[in-house]
Order: sequence, then C-alpha cells, then structure tokens
Amino acid sequence: MGSDKDALKTGPDGLPLIPEKDKKFNPVFFGLFYTIPVLVGLGIAYAIFAFGSTAVYTERISAVVAADLHWAFAAVAVLSRVVSFVNFYPMVYKNKIMGSKAKNLRSNPYLYKAIGDGAANNVIIFADGGDLGAYNRAQRSLHHMIENFAVILAGLFLVSQVFPFPVFVCTCVFGLGRILHQVGYTTGYGGHALGFMLSFITCQIIEGMCILVALKGLGVL
Repeated sequence: MGSDKDALKTGPDGLPLIPEKDKKFNPVFFGLFYTIPVLVGLGIAYAIFAFGSTAVYTERISAVVAADLHWAFAAVAVLSRVVSFVNFYPMVYKNKIMGSKAKNLRSNPYLYKAIGDGAANNVIIFADGGDLGAYNRAQRSLHHMIENFAVILAGLFLVSQVFPFPVFVCTCVFGLGRILHQVGYTTGYGGHALGFMLSFITCQIIEGMCILVALKGLGVL
C-alpha cells in the first residue's frame, strides 16, 4: 500500500481497518450527490439559453420539437443519469473497505485475492510507488474518462444542433480537465481533483442542455 500504510492501521489482508460507524450507507448524501450536480448543470444551461442568443436557440429548439427529436435529448439525459449512477454506486462499498483517507489505494478499481491451497490472505492491489504507480494511475485516469464521457460523445452531435458554441466550449474544458486529471494523478492521489471537477461539471452542463431541450419540447419550460 506504500505511503498509505504508514498513515492507516491495516488488517492482516493489508486493507485499512474501517470503524463500523464509518461503513454505514448514507442515503441522504447519495441522493444529494446524485441530484445536485445535474440541477447545477441545468441551471447553467438555462443561463446560457436566457443570456445568450435566446432567439436563435428558441428557433432551433422549435425545429427539434417539430421533428419530435426532443425525445432524443431526453434519452441522452436518461443515459447520462444511468452512467452517473453506475459510476457512483460502487462508492457505497468503496468507503466500507478503503475509507476516505487511503489516498493511492483508492485509485484501485478492483481488489484481487489469490485462491487455492495455501494461498495468502493478502489483497492484491496496483503498485503505487515511483514510475509503476504513476503509470497505473495514468491508466486509471484513461479508464475513468471512458467510464464517464457518454454524454460528451452524444452531445457532440445532438446538443450542438441547438447550442453549438457552448458545446464546443464544454468539450474544450472537458478535454483540459481530462489532461489535468491524468497528469495530476501521476503525482499521487489528490492531484487529479481540479481536472475531475472541470470534466465533471462540463458533463453536467451538456446533460443540462439536453434536459432543457426536452422540457421545452414537453411544454414544461
């Protein structure tokens, strides 16, 4: 576990010893983390609509609705919510086995154990020191991008038909965020935080644009 082991008490298998009180699932936190970001994204999307080229956006949305394509925007929003859920749900168990202070250990998406007669009880994790650790975390950053960019890919085609320049800006910020995430992650756990926030919020904004168009088509806004 490298430097993490020096700061945490660990069990025979090498994993941190997590107090039972810290293992409890908090449904309120889960619900807030799942809903607040998309509401922020919708708010920013509405600000883009209201304070940008509103007349042009309205005309484009009308064309989308006339073709019944607001359902496609709704579908992208649903897909984005599903992707968010399946990415966040493992955190329920991650906190039970790693806690919040395990640093580099938390970059492990999987934990392995040997099986068979005489197998050691130790948990097998990524090498986290030196160039080996930097390589592993850089690869983990790549996987993290793939796990989360469904709404970006869909938005490049769909949302750009209504909000072309905002989608371009969001994509640029997303790309910058992913680069900062990967490079920062090579320095150790926590170095990826700024990149994560930039890429995360741009996904929420594009999802918010999808929701906005869908709500306009449904007559809610």
